[in-house]
Amino acid sequence: MEYYCEKDNRQADISKGCRHPNDFCQHRQACLIYFLEQEEKRNSKIRTEKGVETDERRGNDG
Repeated sequence: MEYYCEKDNRQADISKGCRHPNDFCQHRQACLIYFLEQEEKRNSKIRTEKGVETDERRGNDG
């Protein structure tokens, strides 16, 4: 899926995440690509902390 990157002024593949995560970006607060990337990181961290990933590997429903 592609979204528009205001910093690069072009379409960007969302599966690759933000192309400039450590650079200054004046559009960061409104950037859907950056928002979804951060949300996925938070969800991954929560799953890891709760041990859900370990349970999924074992085949348990958690």
